[in-house]
Amino acid sequence: MFSRSALNAHDLGLPLAVTLALAFATKRMTYENLLVRVLGSCETMANASVICTDKTGTLTQNSMTVVAGSVGIHAKFVRLLGENAERTNADETEKSGSGNNVSRKHHKDFSIDQSQLNTVLSPALRDLFNEAIAINSTAFQDKDPETGEVIFVGSKTETALLQFAKELEWRDFKETRDAADIIQMIPFSSERKSMGVVIKLPKGGYRAYFKGASEILAKKSTSHVVVNQDGQYPNGIVTQRIDELAQENIDRTIIFYANQTLRTIAVCYRDFPSWPPPGMRRDNEGDVRSSLFVPIFFS
Repeated sequence: MFSRSALNAHDLGLPLAVTLALAFATKRMTYENLLVRVLGSCETMANASVICTDKTGTLTQNSMTVVAGSVGIHAKFVRLLGENAERTNADETEKSGSGNNVSRKHHKDFSIDQSQLNTVLSPALRDLFNEAIAINSTAFQDKDPETGEVIFVGSKTETALLQFAKELEWRDFKETRDAADIIQMIPFSSERKSMGVVIKLPKGGYRAYFKGASEILAKKSTSHVVVNQDGQYPNGIVTQRIDELAQENIDRTIIFYANQTLRTIAVCYRDFPSWPPPGMRRDNEGDVRSSLFVPIFFS
């Protein structure tokens, strides 16, 4: 039997012991980059078997990485292709009504490791791709206050794209951005679901770069760049009209990536002989009204 004093001591000690145990668990979790705001959640999570989360957020390290993509409609690149072959749909098959496998592969589609992407892109197309990433971005480089390492700072999508270009050893983003004659920045809009920038080309004319929701920009585009597996281009950049087969390829690829819980981003461009183009008006600050870009901007 316990005396009354012993029971009181036991009652007081148990809550303290539990609190200390939870606090210790919380401290251990911070070393794993997991921030716990409520001590009791440690005990709750110990009994969890399934966690449901919004895929549009970034978890654990709060960073994003380009892991797969398509240049044009045929070149399907994947980070570490040998280990992640399931992330390419170049050889995609589906079950027919009779249960047989039916190939959905376009005869020009091919898979390539992301690190080898330069071997199939012409220098002109690489520069175009790099400009679309570097100029149409507000991210920048700075030192990590904890590690001292130089990192990209800004939107997680933009920093992932800049890191992608850096890994492929494309021209430094700051040099590319500083060399561009920027005419107008077009901020992200929930109406367009995209952002853009207009630059003046050295040899005359203007070019607009846009990036945003792939399903929106793809529907507004009328052409795609052509990438061959041999990487040979007599004229630098070759484009082709998006026909019904190409549109099906684009839609299928977007759905394929989305089904892997990947965030799909489209990068587009269009050249103009003059700015503003016919039919567009300037606002009081001299910029073309961005609301007019929605129906006619992409090609």
